[in-house]
Amino acid sequence: MRLPAPIEVRCPHCQGQAFFEEPFEFHSARHFDASAEHRPVHRWSNWLVVERFPSHYRWKAPRSSGAYIRSGGYQEGGVPESEGGYPLMTQGLIRCPACHQQSRRRLQWPTDAYWQWQIRGQCLWAWDRQHALAILAYVQADNRPSRRGGSPVRYVPSHFLTAKIRELVVRKLTQSLG
Repeated sequence: MRLPAPIEVRCPHCQGQAFFEEPFEFHSARHFDASAEHRPVHRWSNWLVVERFPSHYRWKAPRSSGAYIRSGGYQEGGVPESEGGYPLMTQGLIRCPACHQQSRRRLQWPTDAYWQWQIRGQCLWAWDRQHALAILAYVQADNRPSRRGGSPVRYVPSHFLTAKIRELVVRKLTQSLG
């Protein structure tokens, strides 16, 4: 399974731009040659799990019986851990190029997002600069394409897409994206 690119978060030490990385890679047990891997590999049902940062994170299978991967990150009031599976974009390693800190972190969305904007009492956020640029282009567009499927803007709340606040959204995103 292809890992998501490192997402951009705020460094908990210096508040600068840092990068969050998943601690594990998940591969199909049928299609992955574990013998060529130099990092620790664990079997989890039909998955082979590779520890990317063994000195920081050791693999421990989730307590539930379901061997599946959830995505979307952790939010207060979100899916409880007892829901099962392994939650991507929840716990991982933060690396900050500014202060050179490396630390384990349980992400809290959208609080930890580096790219975030408060607009009329609601938070609009992006995973990284590319995602923020995609949101900006989508909000600016006169004829917006469908948000179905794999669109990077599929989860942008419609509140931010209304004509009433369109100009404000564009201005805030443009200012921070430079």
